[in-house]
Amino acid sequence: MIIEKAEFPPESEVPYVPEKTFGTQGVPQLLQEQPPPYEGGSRSGVSSPAPTPTSPRIHSIFQSASQQHVNFITLESKHNEISGSYIVNPEIPGSAAARTRVLDRRERKKLRHNIVPNASFNTKHGRINLNLATAGNTEQPGKAYIQVVTRDGRVNVNLFALQANKNIFLEIISKHGSINLLIPPSFNGLFRISTSRHGRIQFLREFAERARVIFADDEHADVLFGTGDLSHAEPTSEGIDYCSLTTHNGCLTLGVSGVDPIDTSSPSSLMKKLGAMVLGPDLMRTVDTLRAELLREHGTLATPHQTSV
Repeated sequence: MIIEKAEFPPESEVPYVPEKTFGTQGVPQLLQEQPPPYEGGSRSGVSSPAPTPTSPRIHSIFQSASQQHVNFITLESKHNEISGSYIVNPEIPGSAAARTRVLDRRERKKLRHNIVPNASFNTKHGRINLNLATAGNTEQPGKAYIQVVTRDGRVNVNLFALQANKNIFLEIISKHGSINLLIPPSFNGLFRISTSRHGRIQFLREFAERARVIFADDEHADVLFGTGDLSHAEPTSEGIDYCSLTTHNGCLTLGVSGVDPIDTSSPSSLMKKLGAMVLGPDLMRTVDTLRAELLREHGTLATPHQTSV
């Protein structure tokens, strides 16, 4: 396991998702709805041409267009990307059907920690892009359990706000994909990290200045972020945040929401950028064209004259 600090881009670069305060100012939205066209009558005597009809925008159920307050929500897909802004409030009464479905799936999968998740997002091959926060209707201490799981997809999570006395237990698992996580400055708890022997963990600047590594070996690390005695934190500990991060072959990047910039480019687009820098953009386009022709004609990147050994 390699823990390192990132090389930081200029401060003029825009962070992954800007920091928002949780309250009357609203929360970040992944998709912005356009206002409806103005339908009022004209004050002039000349009639204006009828507006050209536009086709309605279609939203996937896996890609929320607006922020939602949720409890006992489960989104699962094999190939679709899951994205959206979700305020997880464990005090919202969940329907009996939704709670039973979550309990049944958890009993069948026998996942860790033996805690029923308040929100679960699961894909096999699709990416997961989420803006998350916790909330509650009372001042009583509470904790939201959020689970994010993918096999091959990349995970981008911006935990932008934690309401006072409403802690979080966040579990993120990606078998082959990378994980990018931003947390709010008010996070106060423990990160339990598991990677492969050659896994790479990257702390961005603000996170690196405030985090404390208390244990690390080739495949595990315990990192504290916040104040007080946090070393004995558990998923069910009251008044303490807890984050479990697991990736086998991907890179894990941790930063602070609204402060640390993060690159969410896909690996393929990043490789194209590097290739264009080395070979030049014109030659890169030629390489892409040849690859497409080989795949179309032969179903493989090997030329007809190449034979297997």
